[in-house]
Amino acid sequence: MTWKSHIAIATACTIPFNPALIPAASLGATAPDWSEEILDFFGVYVEHREITHYLYIPIIIISTSFLIDFQNILFWFGVGYLTHWVADALTPSGVPISQFDSYRIHFFGGKIRTGSFIEYILAFGFLFLIVQYLPENNLFLFLKQGYLYFPNFLQLYMIPPDKVCKIEENNELLHQLLTFLLIL
Repeated sequence: MTWKSHIAIATACTIPFNPALIPAASLGATAPDWSEEILDFFGVYVEHREITHYLYIPIIIISTSFLIDFQNILFWFGVGYLTHWVADALTPSGVPISQFDSYRIHFFGGKIRTGSFIEYILAFGFLFLIVQYLPENNLFLFLKQGYLYFPNFLQLYMIPPDKVCKIEENNELLHQLLTFLLIL
């Protein structure tokens, strides 16, 4: 899958629970691919969808986050990494579980080709459905007096609540997210 699709899927998985950490999940969703580039830069050649795509990597990241991550940044990075693995399992080349297993996992027969129209329909359709049907009283969004309130974001960057942007409807949020993702 392409980076846009990975980011859209990670955003859809993160937004109902902690919208402030969408950047962490997006970074995690693209990490298996950009980490290959970093390794190549340092002279360590790895094939695509090999060592950086093993299933135990996001599991270790998420597990470690319960021990050391007080802001949930590492947790959502790990969730983004896991969404990358699941999304790549939908493609014909599939993904490995570990270096000890030569079999590759293919969800739904691995019929979605990278960059295909179906890939974008799936990724952005999933994002659209999640954002469109977010209930306005969703406790995970911490809606307070018409303002989208991100406690972790506000504490981390010390932004006063009166400076947080007002979002009138979920449609406005969807438009902002899709505009941002299409720019990438």
